[in-house]
Amino acid sequence: MKTVFELTKITANSKARYPVRKTDTDELGLFSSLYKAQKQMFKEVKECQEYEHERLKDITENEEFRDDEKRFGHDIVLAYKIIELELDAKTFEDVQSARTYTADGKPNDESLLDYQCERHFKGRTPEQIRFRPGDIVEVIDEWGAELCVVGHAQPTTEDYASYRKRCWEDCMKDCQKSCRDKSVEVKEENCIFHWDYSDDCYLVYSLGEGDTHFHPESPKVFRPTKPVPKALREKLKAKYEEMLRLYGANS
Repeated sequence: MKTVFELTKITANSKARYPVRKTDTDELGLFSSLYKAQKQMFKEVKECQEYEHERLKDITENEEFRDDEKRFGHDIVLAYKIIELELDAKTFEDVQSARTYTADGKPNDESLLDYQCERHFKGRTPEQIRFRPGDIVEVIDEWGAELCVVGHAQPTTEDYASYRKRCWEDCMKDCQKSCRDKSVEVKEENCIFHWDYSDDCYLVYSLGEGDTHFHPESPKVFRPTKPVPKALREKLKAKYEEMLRLYGANS
């Protein structure tokens, strides 16, 4: 199977404010290897840093630039994304892996699971889970960047083992009920219940009305890309405590 790596830069306007910011994307190319995509990303990071240096210099020296900055702001980089796509396949279903990076090119998170669900998600180790319930995060994708609080982290490898055990026991019970030939051997590898890329996600709450929650895939979840105002931090903390009261620790 041949794949290609697509590099995308995600930006927002500097005047946009938390808790939700509109984002824009720049497609920076298709590459034959992850290495080449990352190489181009680092080149882009350097160019953005040089541009920022020149922008600050212009603001300092030129009143017109300062006025334009106050009125219109400027684009800031929030993140980079590299997705691996299968060639000659449907656009949405051909994702083979996804990786995200911070504005300075440092790895954020990755998912090496394909969208066709041929590779199963078997939980994360504690070391692979970056955020815990109650942590404030920023969910960033091509549609927006939203400040949220974590309600539940991804399932662990122990969670997956427990899930598979329950599924296997249920399969055995169903087989014994339906099979006339009780000597038929049920093989666990034939069990159809598995986790996929969509299960490698966080449960997060935002500041919408009521029980406003969603399940972003792990690569989309970042540490806040700028300081969080105290008032918003307290609102998110209150949202988390409210959800704990309503649904308990497993919400």
